[in-house]
Amino acid sequence: MKRLLIFIFSCAVISSCARVCLLKEDGWNPTVRDALNEMMVSLGRSSEGYDPSCKPYAVFDYDNTTVINDIAQTLLVYQIENRAFAIPDTAFFDVLTETLPDLEADYGKGYTVRDLAGELARDYHVLSSFEDLSKMRETPEYLDFRAKLWYFSAMTEVFSPESAFGCIWIATLLDRMLPEEIISLVRASVDHWLLYDSMYREVWTSPDGRITVRPPKGLALTKEMKELYKALKTNGFDVYICSASPEIVVEAMACDPCYGLGLDPENVFGIRLSEHPDGTMHAIGDAAYIQPYRTGKVGCIENMIAPKHGGRGPALVAGDSNGDYAMLTSFPDLRVGLIINCLNRGNIATLRDNALTGSVSETGTASPIYIVQGRDPATKTFVPVPDSNPVQTVTPPSEASNGIY
Repeated sequence: MKRLLIFIFSCAVISSCARVCLLKEDGWNPTVRDALNEMMVSLGRSSEGYDPSCKPYAVFDYDNTTVINDIAQTLLVYQIENRAFAIPDTAFFDVLTETLPDLEADYGKGYTVRDLAGELARDYHVLSSFEDLSKMRETPEYLDFRAKLWYFSAMTEVFSPESAFGCIWIATLLDRMLPEEIISLVRASVDHWLLYDSMYREVWTSPDGRITVRPPKGLALTKEMKELYKALKTNGFDVYICSASPEIVVEAMACDPCYGLGLDPENVFGIRLSEHPDGTMHAIGDAAYIQPYRTGKVGCIENMIAPKHGGRGPALVAGDSNGDYAMLTSFPDLRVGLIINCLNRGNIATLRDNALTGSVSETGTASPIYIVQGRDPATKTFVPVPDSNPVQTVTPPSEASNGIY
């Protein structure tokens, strides 16, 4: 009798699975794949109680979750290496410092904000005279500019480390560009980085030796993540992105079908910025909008997404960092929390480690379940285990060239 019941149950599961689109790609951690498939079977369009007027939904972080690497950071690297700015030579200092509250603040390495911005403005003036980018990249001013501008951008968070300030500031270098120009630039950057075989960090050192930084290069959208987005939509889920990168930057990739996601712009939420009177970008946050940074992601979901779904929270949330911890742990309706293992520390590490040891959820119950997906940045792929490899740091062959051009 027991065998008969097991046989009947197995047939029922097979019958249910036959009606839904399941994950099959080899790079999934089997535990992750099974949990996601079970969720799509039990909540998707073929399940009892499915209501097409109030669909279950999933919310994804973008950087290092949907894609491998950070789309805003790789865009800034692309801008630096290709001098892709619309800022007038005479306005560069003012654009860099417009939103920073104290120009005499200590910016580390013996610099004040004013000192470092002044050096960058002088470098920018020299680089603006070059028509040949390959010759520009051989100059000491370029080597100085790239290292110090990356450092300047990273240091903006010191003014408000628990706010979205730094996430907003990184868009400053898009200042004076029209939306269509930004979209075109983002897609050129994405296409460039997708060609790289690896994701890694490259060492940039200023000629005076004062600044050394390690910006990330390479970008990937894995076949597994494209498969998951497609399967969710096929199974009747709505899919959203909630990112702390600029919304227009994320939309440029996520809403273009050629990259494999094809989301509608209204399903993408990111950092929203203001405009100059002429319609060009002004890197000041939209004060009327809940910026999706840390707990702001929860507010964004509660106010912008949940009302479309009868006030319910997401069935699936996917993230990788402490910036995603709040949205991974704040919704009682959550069925599955997917953690992309980027080896981050802090609260997300505790949640990840509890998931790996089979501990109960943050709410003290057996549901939601948290699952962990591993990745290998060196090959820009998912791996079928929860463990991940660290991002490697690469030193260029010479200070005059990074060996790519």
